[in-house]
Amino acid sequence: MNGQRHATVVAASTLALTLTPLIGIFDGLGWIFPVMLTIALIATAGSLMRAAGRGQGLQTLAMAATLVVVLTVGFGGGTGLLFLVPLPATFEHWAALSQDGIGAIIVNAPPVEATGGIMFLTIVGVGVVAILHDMFVVGLRTPALAGLTLLTMYLVPVSVAPDATAWFWFILPAIAYLWILGDDNLKRVSAFGHRFTGAGQLVGRSFPSPMARTARWSAAGFIAVALAVLTVVPANTSGLIDNVADGIEGGESYGLGDVNPWAQLSGSLMRPDPVDVLRVTTDDPNPRYLRMHVLDELTSDGFAPNEYDGTQNLDELPDPGGERYTAQIQNLQMQAPVVPVYGSPVDLDIDGDWRVDPDTGVIVGDGSDMGDVDEYTVEYAEPAPDAETLAAADGMKTSDERWGPNTEHPDVPELTEIVDGVTAGATTVHEKVLAVQDYLSVSNGFRYSLETADAGNDEAILDFLETRQGYCQQFAATMAWMLREADVAARVVVGMSQGSRVDADQWLLTSDDYHAWVEVYYDGPGWVTFDPTPATGVPGSVGFPWASEPDEAVDPEAEPSENEISTEEPTAAATDESGQTLPPEGGASEGPSAEAGAGSDGGAALPFHPGWLLLLLLLAVPFLPALWRGTVRRRRLNPRTVTAKTAWDEAMDLALDYGVSIPDSYTPRQAAGVLATAAPSAREAATALGSAMALHRYSPRGADPAGLADALRDLHTALDKSVPARRKYAAVFWPASLIAKIGAGRAEQSARLSRRSARTTDRVKSALRRKRRSNNRDRPGVTGRA
Repeated sequence: MNGQRHATVVAASTLALTLTPLIGIFDGLGWIFPVMLTIALIATAGSLMRAAGRGQGLQTLAMAATLVVVLTVGFGGGTGLLFLVPLPATFEHWAALSQDGIGAIIVNAPPVEATGGIMFLTIVGVGVVAILHDMFVVGLRTPALAGLTLLTMYLVPVSVAPDATAWFWFILPAIAYLWILGDDNLKRVSAFGHRFTGAGQLVGRSFPSPMARTARWSAAGFIAVALAVLTVVPANTSGLIDNVADGIEGGESYGLGDVNPWAQLSGSLMRPDPVDVLRVTTDDPNPRYLRMHVLDELTSDGFAPNEYDGTQNLDELPDPGGERYTAQIQNLQMQAPVVPVYGSPVDLDIDGDWRVDPDTGVIVGDGSDMGDVDEYTVEYAEPAPDAETLAAADGMKTSDERWGPNTEHPDVPELTEIVDGVTAGATTVHEKVLAVQDYLSVSNGFRYSLETADAGNDEAILDFLETRQGYCQQFAATMAWMLREADVAARVVVGMSQGSRVDADQWLLTSDDYHAWVEVYYDGPGWVTFDPTPATGVPGSVGFPWASEPDEAVDPEAEPSENEISTEEPTAAATDESGQTLPPEGGASEGPSAEAGAGSDGGAALPFHPGWLLLLLLLAVPFLPALWRGTVRRRRLNPRTVTAKTAWDEAMDLALDYGVSIPDSYTPRQAAGVLATAAPSAREAATALGSAMALHRYSPRGADPAGLADALRDLHTALDKSVPARRKYAAVFWPASLIAKIGAGRAEQSARLSRRSARTTDRVKSALRRKRRSNNRDRPGVTGRA
């Protein structure tokens, strides 16, 4: 291996070491193969261009072209020419993937699935960094600048993953940078010539310099001090992306399984890929929504939560009376500062320090987080007021201290006019609530959509009311705002919908079950739940008996909710003969959780295209000579077919591979002597091979092949130990005997073609040659003979 190939291997290896923080970003190890394949192909492209004697410009161009091919094969969606060459449709597909990846980065919290747009952006970033890294280390011979590329690969995961600032993520990148600097320093020192000790003794190239020991001790001391400082100084583990997203959206930090506590009235809702979050086992035949955050602070942009000040101990949970239910909730992947609970919790059995906010009923962590809770049990009541009670109830009294915070709203004259028209003729609180809910229904042209349009209004709520399309947060925020305009105390709640039924008493909630709804205050019943979002847009939606949704039959695309609250007992799940629960008819659990399970269990980490096979073949090209040479060796040493001739041919090829020069004029015994000199530990093996070949040539009885295969293995091992490392690698991956055979084969083929051409030319000339004519052919000879 020459110096440039060695430097290429060092560059690729050090970059691979720096990718270890990605373990904290992605869920599982499916990202390793595409990322490492990208680095290997880019390094191979640069090395091949350098071997061809091309400059840095063509090297960089070749590596960039390789990255484009990788992206076309892996993320082209089948739009590339032969899956390798990008076309205009390929770039459009990449733009869509980039947009999805950026949205997923903002919404999701690590670890995330290594799929789709996030994986596309990762491959692009790693590929660009790999090109720059190779250029710094190998092409420009400026290894100090490689610290920038290594630092980039380290800082990006560390700034995104909450726990990526742990000290052990820093070790391998630091080792990689020291490796680059040390390897370059060794090459520069060796360029001055041979090195000698103070006593004049010759020192090998790889022998450490006199200052190596001092450098090692200094580096070890520096690392020890750095680790000691990291254990004492507190580190901020908040991800950079989380902080940026918080600054944009105005909410608090939230992780996987935590609903964003910010009900926006503009923009679009970017859902993460569905993952299972909670598994609930309850004796409630039809559980309602899980409450997490309560939003009662309204601005022009939407609703946000308060600071949850004045929390109380959990033993002060109020008892609303009525029938009680118990839910045992298993935390699959939730990380949230609040506890999801049903209805009005009466008792909560959970690990950690938790307190309840008396104004909202939110269970807030006092230094605890759901990420530290594996399972908890909540006993709760589900108040179910009837429509008659609500129709006769008044709203919140203006003298109540909660009146102001729950009715305050920005002054929007256009909205006031709309609300006055909607609630005209409504005299009670319940009539106003039903009027607003009916106004936001599909029968009035509203529909569920993950995206909204800008209608050009100054207020986002007016855009929503004009375009009449949006997602659950917009429906809930709009209804609560309109009710406040009508002097009705209302607030927004965010949490999780009912989910999908797994068994008779078991429910599965995924990230697709995040939801927002409205709570309206009635004097007597208290806060009552209403859900203005069309059921077609909410997986696991619930219909409430006291506020049934308007008839959606006018919407041709509408579908009835699967989880309407019913007074009937649920049908028990089917079981087999052994008593095991069978999945519902038509498949496993319905809804998004089934799709999530299919994606996590059976889905591939990356879309497969036949072009991947081409990439694998390209990656296997450097190993083809080694495979070919190994096949020839195994065929020669087959115990059933080995002879003195095949064993000797293999010995001569080994000598050629390891640089042992043996003239063609040498006899077998002379050649064996050269081999014995090159590999003294295999003298007996070389002598046995030479004697066997001599008997094969000159003895009528031939030679006994027994033991020749073992002798060849001993010779091979001895030759491998007697040569430098670069010669070993060359003998394995680029054997000289194979190159010689290819060259000899080409020469023989050329000679054969020359001989055939000469014979063909002679035949043509012979066929075209005319016989000589004689002037006397018609006359008798002088002698009188005809």
